[in-house]
Amino acid sequence: MIIAIHQPNYLPWCGYFHKMLSCDLFVILDDVPLSKTAITNKNKMKSPDGPRLLTVPLAHKNGLINEVTISSDPKWAQKHWGTIQRNYARAPFWKEYQDLFWSIYENPDEKLAVFNLRIIEVMRTILEIKTPMILSSEIKETTGHKGEKIINLCKSLQATVYLSGTGAKVYNDEKEFERNQISLVYQEFDHPQYPQLWGDFLPNLAAIDLLFNCGPKSKEFIQKQVIHG
Repeated sequence: MIIAIHQPNYLPWCGYFHKMLSCDLFVILDDVPLSKTAITNKNKMKSPDGPRLLTVPLAHKNGLINEVTISSDPKWAQKHWGTIQRNYARAPFWKEYQDLFWSIYENPDEKLAVFNLRIIEVMRTILEIKTPMILSSEIKETTGHKGEKIINLCKSLQATVYLSGTGAKVYNDEKEFERNQISLVYQEFDHPQYPQLWGDFLPNLAAIDLLFNCGPKSKEFIQKQVIHG
């Protein structure tokens, strides 16, 4: 049983879905404090002038991710959608997918996690990802801080392998994983190049850049690097 765990980020990048395709169960880590440095409420897309950062304004920045609320001013959603539309209206698959995303921005949710998960569900549907997904807040008795909580989640879900992002090396305790008979494996993701608008290729953007440019072939670009074992 390979398990991956990740926060519900805003407009996740390709590596997020590569991890989702590489595991047997994908856990949305929604019951941990919102990090001030995380990209839970922000991500980049491509514009004629280069990368453009979109940030979801928050009513408050303290508390657990599933408790954080978005600003009540509806103008932010209109601005985000306007930016997406301007940058991707010329993309080959804009017409096929625009309504799926517009319905979310037209009626944004109060909670950041719920809003992000609606977008994630649309993106994984387009990518035809069938990996089961569960919220960490739905799993009982999985307290702890950072690495400890991850191990407790893995134990609760009977994971034999934990697929971790490389950024977690700073707090993952390899000996604790070994003591609990859980293999710790780090994600290996070499960002694929694909046809893009606006000049030279830029990696590490929100995956909608891939979806609007490549449509049904998007999954192929990500799946080339997926190795199960």
